Formats: sequence, C-alpha cells, structure tokens
Amino acid sequence: MRAIFIDFDGVLHPAGGPAGSCLPFEWLSDLAAILSSHPAIRIVVHSSWHLTYPHEEIREFLSALSAHEIDIVGPGEKLQAITAYRSAHPEIERGLVIDDEPSEFPAGFPLQVVACDPATGISCQHVKSQVTAWLDHTNTHPSGC
Repeated sequence: MRAIFIDFDGVLHPAGGPAGSCLPFEWLSDLAAILSSHPAIRIVVHSSWHLTYPHEEIREFLSALSAHEIDIVGPGEKLQAITAYRSAHPEIERGLVIDDEPSEFPAGFPLQVVACDPATGISCQHVKSQVTAWLDHTNTHPSGC
C-alpha cells in the first residue's frame, strides 16, 4: 500500500491572500488527473482543516478523489500526526508528503516530501512531475516553479 499525505492550503488552492481571492480546492482536479491511473493510492489528509471540519465533510471536499481511499491523520502537529498514522498503519510501505511548508519535515524524515509554492500548489508542472515520478517509481531532478 502506498499513501499520499496531503495538505490543503498552498497545495490544493493558494495559501494566504485576501479572503475570497481563490476558490477552495481549485487544483483538486490536477491531483485527480495525476492519480487517475493509480487507483491503489490512499490519500491521507494532514491539513489543519481536519481540526475544524468533521471527517465526513473533509471526505466530501475530496469527492473528486472518490476512487481512492481517503483517511485523515489524528491530532497533533503535522510531523507527529503523520508519524503516528504511519505507526498505526504498517500496511503503508511507501508514502509521499505534499506540503507548502517543507521546513516542518526535518532532514532524515522517512518519507519523500514534495514542496509546493503556496501560490501555485499542485498546479505547478514541477510539482506534478515529482508526484508522477513518485507514483511511477522514477527519479526527478529538482527545479523550481
């Protein structure tokens, strides 16, 4: 089993900016397109939204990913919540974190972290390439967006 741990703000829509300046989840279709040929990927939400919204509502937000199992980390900061989730789910052999705050994941963190620019998130071609490479088990060479 493989899992992608995903943040919302700065990944599936821009982070920051004036209220109403972007549509929530405006880049969800980008992620859905990337995952379309990889149905056996579990999506695990580590966004702080899970502290505000009920789990069923979080799953509804991600309805475009309904072909995938969607789960949500438990309480705690991102690093601790992801680590605890992985410990509780040994069936996850490989994991990927997509986040706009890579500094929250120290060197030596056991999962690959794909860093998004909070203004472009997963809509950035470089980010899409990194996620696709992870899905396809190939290596990429970092470059910015």
